[in-house]
Amino acid sequence: MTIIQETVMKQDERLLYYQLFCHYYRGDLLQLTTAQWGQLVSIIKEYQNTSLIDEVAQSLQMLEEVKENTIQTLEHDYNRLFVGPNKLLASPFESSYRNYEGNVLQQETLNVRNFYHYVGLQVANEGQIPDDHIQFELEFILHVLSNPTTQDNLQIYKMFLEKHLMQWVFEHCGRIVQNSQNPITHAMAVLLKEFLQLECKIMEGGNEDVI
Repeated sequence: MTIIQETVMKQDERLLYYQLFCHYYRGDLLQLTTAQWGQLVSIIKEYQNTSLIDEVAQSLQMLEEVKENTIQTLEHDYNRLFVGPNKLLASPFESSYRNYEGNVLQQETLNVRNFYHYVGLQVANEGQIPDDHIQFELEFILHVLSNPTTQDNLQIYKMFLEKHLMQWVFEHCGRIVQNSQNPITHAMAVLLKEFLQLECKIMEGGNEDVI
């Protein structure tokens, strides 16, 4: 199942989705009003170049028609899943999914940091929040895609997806769907999962025209 029915995505659409999820995991969308959620969905639909599958269309419709009581409980559910103070129900850190103990700040975190350093990037206030937070991984990909198109950028983009984000993000989305108590957190998990499944399908198909 993919976010769209064809293994084709234009670059502006791809960037839009990465920007959306970067803002979401930074917490920038927590205070949106019902009208602003509707406007956001309208922007997504303007960029959408192909037919949506039902699950994604339903998620967009939910966001477009979000109710005030849903917004009021969003931050609480967001914190339950990603922030704390209790045990995180859908940890946003890669290392939580890739070592036996499920701990953060492990070798996986250092591997991600080294990947950033390799291309001359560094997380702001490095060490304050682990480098393998999904926000940073998405921002890294967005940075690579937003730079002029080169073969090096294409390889970096594909390598980072294959070695890092794709290794854990689908389990992350599954935990959100399983534990979510708010329609917005549920819908955003569906959108992220289906979008990245399309990215997987594009890479598996050997499509070099992706950035």
